[in-house]
Amino acid sequence: MTNKVKLIWDTVKAEAVGSGFRRVDVEHILDFYAGVDSLGRLTLLLITQENPGVDLELQSVKIHTLLREDGRWSLLFILEKPDLFELFRLFCEDLITSSRQCSDKSNGLPFVLARLVSWRLLFERGNLETLNESQVRGLSGELLHLKSLIEMISAPAAIQSWKGPDRADQDFQFEKLAWEVKTVWPSVNEVTIASERQLDYTHRELQLVVVQLGSGAESTANGFTLNQLVDDIRKSLKSDFETYSAFENCLLRCGYATHPEYDNQVMILYSTSLYKVVTGFPCIRPQDLPPGLSNVTYKLNLNNCTAFQI
Repeated sequence: MTNKVKLIWDTVKAEAVGSGFRRVDVEHILDFYAGVDSLGRLTLLLITQENPGVDLELQSVKIHTLLREDGRWSLLFILEKPDLFELFRLFCEDLITSSRQCSDKSNGLPFVLARLVSWRLLFERGNLETLNESQVRGLSGELLHLKSLIEMISAPAAIQSWKGPDRADQDFQFEKLAWEVKTVWPSVNEVTIASERQLDYTHRELQLVVVQLGSGAESTANGFTLNQLVDDIRKSLKSDFETYSAFENCLLRCGYATHPEYDNQVMILYSTSLYKVVTGFPCIRPQDLPPGLSNVTYKLNLNNCTAFQI
């Protein structure tokens, strides 16, 4: 599906017949069309049964609603600044891809409207850069832990506990338990602790999760990509619209939108190790620092943590 929207835009423009639209995917639960309007502007169209009632603006993208002759509504997203084409393309493909797992057509419009709110800040920034290798690995480590939480407890609770997208001190937090996830290369025995608060176990039980991810080729057995990992979790959430929507918004806050570049980085899960961060664990907490010191970053040698491994 990636680049399908661009192909339709290119085809319609090449026909040189003015405006025109084509269905993006006949198997999609929602009626998305890509095309060009009468002024030659690239457009994504969603046809809905209900009035979208959109009260939102995106920078450089015009949002327009129109009552159709058949009683349905057209919700149009029109690119007004061609220099933001790449961002607009990612936006359109994200709306289509992320809404694909909606279990019911009636959930489609609320999902798209909620997605618009998350995209608004990205348009204000004017770009959505792809994640670098380190960011892809870090996000993958968090998603692997999220996947295990979904299997252990419940999807709603697991998604609600994921605080990494909000830059919280620990990546996953419950009232009495938290996990901080670190992703390392195989055989690396050192992790970077970002602050004196990251391993602070004063207010709740804390575990350090170390995920060893190696690299592989497309044909590597047990290999996976970030896109595949996201799709696996999406499928497990398909029956719960609210949880699915919350997950998608978390991904966007992480700076993730489905992109073909992520298919080129194949990873292999070597191991996952858990350490209980308690009294005696080698870490720095706020109360350990003298007055005037804060925001301390330090390296933690895991060889000195074996006594605390779960």
